[in-house]
Amino acid sequence: MIIVIADDITGAAEIAGAALKFGLSVMLTMGYADIPRSTDVWVIATDTRSGSESVAVGTVSGIAKRLGKNGNVIFKKTDSVLRGHVVAELDAVMGVMGFAGALLLPQNPSRGRIIKNGTYYINGTPIDRTPFNYDPEFPILTSSVKDILGGKADVLALDAPMPEEAGRIYVAEAACQDDIGKQLLKAGGNRVLAGGADFFNALLAGTYPVVGTARHDVLRITPKEYSIVVCGSTQSSDISGRPFAKASGTYAAVMPDDVFGGKPADGWISSLASLYREHKSVAVSIGERENGGPEYAVRLRSVMAEAVEAMTRVQRPGLLIIEGGSTAYAIISRLGWLGFRLKCEYAPGVVGMTNGCTEVVLKPGSYPWGDIL
Repeated sequence: MIIVIADDITGAAEIAGAALKFGLSVMLTMGYADIPRSTDVWVIATDTRSGSESVAVGTVSGIAKRLGKNGNVIFKKTDSVLRGHVVAELDAVMGVMGFAGALLLPQNPSRGRIIKNGTYYINGTPIDRTPFNYDPEFPILTSSVKDILGGKADVLALDAPMPEEAGRIYVAEAACQDDIGKQLLKAGGNRVLAGGADFFNALLAGTYPVVGTARHDVLRITPKEYSIVVCGSTQSSDISGRPFAKASGTYAAVMPDDVFGGKPADGWISSLASLYREHKSVAVSIGERENGGPEYAVRLRSVMAEAVEAMTRVQRPGLLIIEGGSTAYAIISRLGWLGFRLKCEYAPGVVGMTNGCTEVVLKPGSYPWGDIL
């Protein structure tokens, strides 16, 4: 079995969707749970990226202590641009499970995200010159991957062998999928594999060669009678003009300035419930705002979660779309929906899964919608 520990739920869903395309049986759980032994891939979603480092280490250590190492491949899903407590969580997995080291490839060349000569680029631009510089919780202020990780990891060049030194984390350079495959071959049998979706796809292709290449079906998200869309990312774009919104008659509701600024949200949440009852489809967004910092981000997630809960009390939706990993985790936790059956992958990173009669679609905030909406 391949066991994945993900630091946010959209990352977990992205990995589960990749496995689904390979025709594998996949389980996604919120935290540790008992699952069928026949499962090919088990993805464990946490929200450690949004908490403190000590809480992240405690959560990951607790999960790792309950996992069996023998016969399993352990993959630590990280943010593709290295936000969060990447090193601390990898150190926890290595220490608890007795791994000799870790091979980390967070970048996704399929999305223009590469590491070359120790520098992280997005579509040719150093990452510290992109909107990730303004991330509310983990602003990226340098393009050096070693510096992003606080100097606690080493860069592994494409033409360099894997060093034998134990207990080290190596961030591998790769500018295309072939590079990722070459770096994967250096891992050996006693290292934690960690990183993004492109690295996980390379792992699947090597582990399940009979399946061959992953399927790439073109799908679109279909409106249901009752739909809720939550744009909880600071990088969210307006969806009101998209075909989905026009077909469903979705009402676009932007968080008022006073609620964003810290005023009580009760009145706004009540109005959202009324709008949902009237229109049956509502898209809720924070709107284009300046970065308010980590405390603002935590509060905004809580407000969004409370708003969705209020709307579901009016009518449980047939479709719930959530953009932004931390927002998704806050909403799903508040609703108490802890287990999911994977349905499909609409696009790389955008996954549909079901809980009861509701389809939940999750999308990382930094990924585009493309044509699926």
